[in-house]
Amino acid sequence: MKPFLFSLLFSFIIPLSSINVAMAQFEGEIIYHMIDPSEENSDSSNMLLMFTKNRIYVNTSNDVNMMAGLSTSGILVRNDHQDFVLTIDNNEGLQIARSELENLSSMLNRLQGRTAVQQKPFPWDEKVVETGNSQEIQGYSAQQFILNGDTADEYVSIWLTDQIKVNWGLLLEAWNSTGKYQFDNEIPIEVVMNQTSFPLLIEVYRENEVVFLAETVSINTDQFDRSKVEISSDMKLLSFTDLMMNIFRQQR
Repeated sequence: MKPFLFSLLFSFIIPLSSINVAMAQFEGEIIYHMIDPSEENSDSSNMLLMFTKNRIYVNTSNDVNMMAGLSTSGILVRNDHQDFVLTIDNNEGLQIARSELENLSSMLNRLQGRTAVQQKPFPWDEKVVETGNSQEIQGYSAQQFILNGDTADEYVSIWLTDQIKVNWGLLLEAWNSTGKYQFDNEIPIEVVMNQTSFPLLIEVYRENEVVFLAETVSINTDQFDRSKVEISSDMKLLSFTDLMMNIFRQQR
Protein backbone atom coordinates (compact mmCIF):
# COMPACT_ATOMS: atom_id res chain seq x y z
CA MET A 1 0.00 0.00 0.00
CA LYS A 2 1.28 3.45 -0.87
CA PRO A 3 1.44 6.49 1.43
CA PHE A 4 -1.84 7.91 0.29
CA LEU A 5 -3.22 10.69 2.47
CA PHE A 6 -0.93 13.45 1.25
CA SER A 7 -1.11 12.74 -2.46
CA LEU A 8 -4.84 12.12 -2.58
CA LEU A 9 -5.71 15.34 -0.78
CA PHE A 10 -3.75 17.30 -3.33
CA SER A 11 -5.42 15.47 -6.19
CA PHE A 12 -8.89 16.60 -5.03
CA ILE A 13 -9.98 13.08 -4.24
CA ILE A 14 -11.44 12.85 -0.78
CA PRO A 15 -14.43 10.53 -1.17
CA LEU A 16 -17.25 10.70 1.34
CA SER A 17 -20.75 9.54 1.90
CA SER A 18 -23.58 12.09 1.56
CA ILE A 19 -22.87 15.34 3.40
CA ASN A 20 -25.31 16.60 6.02
CA VAL A 21 -24.99 20.37 5.70
CA ALA A 22 -26.73 20.89 9.03
CA MET A 23 -24.03 19.08 11.00
CA ALA A 24 -21.77 20.94 13.42
CA GLN A 25 -18.78 22.06 11.39
CA PHE A 26 -15.35 21.70 12.98
CA GLU A 27 -13.39 24.94 12.84
CA GLY A 28 -9.69 24.82 13.58
CA GLU A 29 -6.21 23.86 12.47
CA ILE A 30 -4.89 20.28 12.39
CA ILE A 31 -1.23 19.45 11.71
CA TYR A 32 0.02 16.01 10.65
CA HIS A 33 3.60 14.75 10.71
CA MET A 34 4.32 12.15 8.01
CA ILE A 35 7.31 9.84 7.71
CA ASP A 36 8.48 6.36 6.71
CA PRO A 37 9.85 4.99 10.02
CA SER A 38 11.30 1.93 8.28
CA GLU A 39 13.95 4.05 6.54
CA GLU A 40 16.75 5.47 8.71
CA ASN A 41 17.16 8.65 6.65
CA SER A 42 13.57 8.93 5.47
CA ASP A 43 12.36 12.38 4.50
CA SER A 44 9.55 13.66 6.70
CA SER A 45 6.94 16.28 5.96
CA ASN A 46 4.17 18.16 7.67
CA MET A 47 0.66 18.77 6.41
CA LEU A 48 -1.66 21.45 7.72
CA LEU A 49 -5.43 21.28 7.35
CA MET A 50 -7.50 24.31 8.30
CA PHE A 51 -11.29 24.31 8.43
CA THR A 52 -13.68 27.24 8.72
CA LYS A 53 -17.40 27.45 8.08
CA ASN A 54 -17.19 27.53 4.27
CA ARG A 55 -13.54 26.88 3.46
CA ILE A 56 -10.77 24.30 3.72
CA TYR A 57 -7.06 25.03 3.38
CA VAL A 58 -4.42 22.31 2.93
CA ASN A 59 -0.71 23.09 3.00
CA THR A 60 2.40 20.92 3.01
CA SER A 61 6.05 21.51 3.81
CA ASN A 62 6.98 19.94 0.45
CA ASP A 63 5.65 21.09 -2.91
CA VAL A 64 3.55 18.62 -4.89
CA ASN A 65 4.04 18.30 -8.66
CA MET A 66 0.62 18.33 -10.28
CA MET A 67 2.14 18.01 -13.74
CA ALA A 68 5.13 19.26 -15.74
CA GLY A 69 5.63 22.94 -14.99
CA LEU A 70 3.00 23.09 -12.26
CA SER A 71 3.65 22.43 -8.59
CA THR A 72 1.75 23.58 -5.53
CA SER A 73 2.34 23.79 -1.81
CA GLY A 74 -1.24 24.51 -0.87
CA ILE A 75 -4.85 24.35 -1.95
CA LEU A 76 -7.73 26.51 -0.79
CA VAL A 77 -11.22 25.07 -1.20
CA ARG A 78 -13.81 27.84 -1.25
CA ASN A 79 -17.24 26.27 -0.95
CA ASP A 80 -18.76 29.77 -0.80
CA HIS A 81 -17.23 30.65 -4.19
CA GLN A 82 -17.52 27.15 -5.68
CA ASP A 83 -13.85 27.01 -6.64
CA PHE A 84 -10.35 25.82 -5.76
CA VAL A 85 -7.23 28.00 -5.59
CA LEU A 86 -3.84 26.27 -5.90
CA THR A 87 -0.83 28.16 -4.57
CA ILE A 88 1.82 28.31 -7.31
CA ASP A 89 4.12 30.71 -5.49
CA ASN A 90 3.79 33.65 -3.10
CA ASN A 91 2.37 35.90 -5.81
CA GLU A 92 0.40 33.54 -8.06
CA GLY A 93 -2.44 31.12 -7.67
CA LEU A 94 -4.40 28.91 -10.07
CA GLN A 95 -8.16 29.32 -9.74
CA ILE A 96 -10.26 26.34 -10.82
CA ALA A 97 -14.02 26.68 -10.87
CA ARG A 98 -16.24 23.79 -9.94
CA SER A 99 -17.42 23.57 -13.56
CA GLU A 100 -13.83 23.16 -14.81
CA LEU A 101 -12.89 20.11 -12.75
CA GLU A 102 -13.73 17.56 -15.42
CA ASN A 103 -11.73 19.46 -18.06
CA LEU A 104 -8.74 19.68 -15.72
CA SER A 105 -8.96 15.97 -14.99
CA SER A 106 -9.04 15.14 -18.71
CA MET A 107 -6.03 17.37 -19.35
CA LEU A 108 -4.00 15.78 -16.55
CA ASN A 109 -4.86 12.33 -17.88
CA ARG A 110 -3.64 13.21 -21.35
CA LEU A 111 -0.42 14.83 -20.13
CA GLN A 112 0.39 11.88 -17.87
CA GLY A 113 -0.68 9.20 -20.36
CA ARG A 114 -3.24 7.88 -17.90
CA THR A 115 -6.58 6.31 -18.69
CA ALA A 116 -9.62 6.43 -16.45
CA VAL A 117 -10.23 3.38 -14.29
CA GLN A 118 -13.76 2.18 -13.65
CA GLN A 119 -14.02 1.25 -10.00
CA LYS A 120 -15.25 -2.04 -8.64
CA PRO A 121 -17.23 -2.12 -5.39
CA PHE A 122 -14.92 -2.25 -2.39
CA PRO A 123 -15.28 -5.46 -0.29
CA TRP A 124 -15.99 -3.73 3.01
CA ASP A 125 -17.02 -6.82 4.94
CA GLU A 126 -13.83 -8.62 3.96
CA LYS A 127 -11.27 -5.88 4.51
CA VAL A 128 -12.44 -3.45 7.21
CA VAL A 129 -12.39 -4.50 10.87
CA GLU A 130 -13.35 -2.46 13.94
CA THR A 131 -10.96 -3.67 16.67
CA GLY A 132 -12.71 -2.18 19.72
CA ASN A 133 -9.41 -0.57 20.80
CA SER A 134 -9.46 3.07 21.83
CA GLN A 135 -7.00 5.73 22.92
CA GLU A 136 -6.81 9.49 23.43
CA ILE A 137 -4.94 11.45 20.75
CA GLN A 138 -4.38 15.19 21.20
CA GLY A 139 -7.25 15.29 23.68
CA TYR A 140 -9.73 13.46 21.42
CA SER A 141 -11.08 9.95 21.93
CA ALA A 142 -10.23 7.71 18.96
CA GLN A 143 -11.20 4.19 17.92
CA GLN A 144 -9.05 1.83 15.85
CA PHE A 145 -10.04 0.31 12.53
CA ILE A 146 -7.94 -2.13 10.51
CA LEU A 147 -7.97 -2.11 6.72
CA ASN A 148 -6.59 -5.44 5.51
CA GLY A 149 -4.45 -5.57 2.37
CA ASP A 150 -4.19 -8.24 -0.29
CA THR A 151 -1.71 -10.26 1.79
CA ALA A 152 -1.74 -11.22 5.48
CA ASP A 153 1.30 -9.08 6.30
CA GLU A 154 -0.06 -5.88 4.73
CA TYR A 155 -2.62 -3.69 6.47
CA VAL A 156 -3.45 -0.14 7.60
CA SER A 157 -4.25 0.87 11.18
CA ILE A 158 -6.54 3.91 11.30
CA TRP A 159 -7.55 5.75 14.48
CA LEU A 160 -10.78 7.74 14.03
CA THR A 161 -12.49 10.24 16.30
CA ASP A 162 -16.19 11.09 16.12
CA GLN A 163 -15.53 14.39 17.93
CA ILE A 164 -14.38 16.11 14.72
CA LYS A 165 -16.87 16.43 11.87
CA VAL A 166 -16.15 18.23 8.61
CA ASN A 167 -18.25 19.29 5.64
CA TRP A 168 -15.91 18.54 2.72
CA GLY A 169 -18.21 20.17 0.16
CA LEU A 170 -16.48 20.59 -3.22
CA LEU A 171 -13.93 17.89 -2.42
CA LEU A 172 -16.77 15.37 -2.35
CA GLU A 173 -18.02 16.60 -5.71
CA ALA A 174 -14.51 16.47 -7.15
CA TRP A 175 -14.18 12.84 -6.12
CA ASN A 176 -17.57 11.85 -7.51
CA SER A 177 -17.03 13.63 -10.83
CA THR A 178 -13.38 12.88 -11.56
CA GLY A 179 -11.19 11.35 -8.88
CA LYS A 180 -12.69 7.92 -8.42
CA TYR A 181 -12.29 7.15 -12.13
CA GLN A 182 -8.55 7.88 -12.13
CA PHE A 183 -7.25 5.82 -9.22
CA ASP A 184 -7.32 2.17 -8.30
CA ASN A 185 -9.46 0.94 -5.43
CA GLU A 186 -6.55 -0.02 -3.20
CA ILE A 187 -7.73 2.10 -0.29
CA PRO A 188 -11.31 3.39 0.13
CA ILE A 189 -10.66 6.87 1.49
CA GLU A 190 -14.20 7.05 2.82
CA VAL A 191 -12.92 4.88 5.68
CA VAL A 192 -10.88 7.79 6.97
CA MET A 193 -12.77 10.75 5.52
CA ASN A 194 -16.50 10.81 6.10
CA GLN A 195 -19.21 12.93 7.68
CA THR A 196 -19.08 11.27 11.09
CA SER A 197 -15.39 10.80 11.90
CA PHE A 198 -11.88 12.11 11.29
CA PRO A 199 -8.49 10.34 11.17
CA LEU A 200 -5.95 11.25 13.86
CA LEU A 201 -3.38 8.50 13.28
CA ILE A 202 -2.70 6.36 10.22
CA GLU A 203 -0.06 3.60 10.15
CA VAL A 204 0.65 1.50 7.06
CA TYR A 205 2.18 -1.89 7.90
CA ARG A 206 4.11 -4.26 5.66
CA GLU A 207 5.69 -7.44 7.09
CA ASN A 208 4.77 -6.22 10.59
CA GLU A 209 6.79 -3.02 10.11
CA VAL A 210 5.38 0.51 9.82
CA VAL A 211 6.31 1.82 6.37
CA PHE A 212 4.24 5.02 6.51
CA LEU A 213 3.03 7.09 9.44
CA ALA A 214 0.69 10.10 9.40
CA GLU A 215 0.28 11.33 12.97
CA THR A 216 -1.67 14.30 14.29
CA VAL A 217 0.77 16.45 16.28
CA SER A 218 -1.40 19.52 16.89
CA ILE A 219 -5.09 20.48 16.98
CA ASN A 220 -5.90 24.15 17.55
CA THR A 221 -9.48 25.39 17.71
CA ASP A 222 -8.89 28.72 19.46
CA GLN A 223 -6.13 30.91 18.04
CA PHE A 224 -5.27 29.93 14.47
CA ASP A 225 -4.46 32.11 11.48
CA ARG A 226 -7.75 32.44 9.61
CA SER A 227 -6.05 34.60 6.98
CA LYS A 228 -4.85 31.32 5.40
CA VAL A 229 -8.37 30.76 4.04
CA GLU A 230 -8.31 34.17 2.36
CA ILE A 231 -6.56 35.25 -0.84
CA SER A 232 -4.10 38.09 -0.33
CA SER A 233 -4.76 41.27 -2.29
CA ASP A 234 -1.38 41.04 -4.07
CA MET A 235 -1.88 37.49 -5.36
CA LYS A 236 -2.45 37.17 -9.10
CA LEU A 237 -5.04 34.54 -9.93
CA LEU A 238 -4.54 32.56 -13.13
CA SER A 239 -7.57 30.94 -14.73
CA PHE A 240 -7.83 27.46 -16.17
CA THR A 241 -7.72 29.08 -19.62
CA ASP A 242 -4.46 30.83 -18.68
CA LEU A 243 -3.00 27.46 -17.69
CA MET A 244 -4.03 25.87 -20.97
CA MET A 245 -2.51 28.72 -22.97
CA ASN A 246 0.77 28.49 -21.05
CA ILE A 247 0.98 24.75 -21.71
CA PHE A 248 0.20 25.33 -25.40
CA ARG A 249 3.00 27.92 -25.69
CA GLN A 250 5.50 25.58 -24.02
CA GLN A 251 4.69 22.80 -26.48
CA ARG A 252 5.23 24.95 -29.59
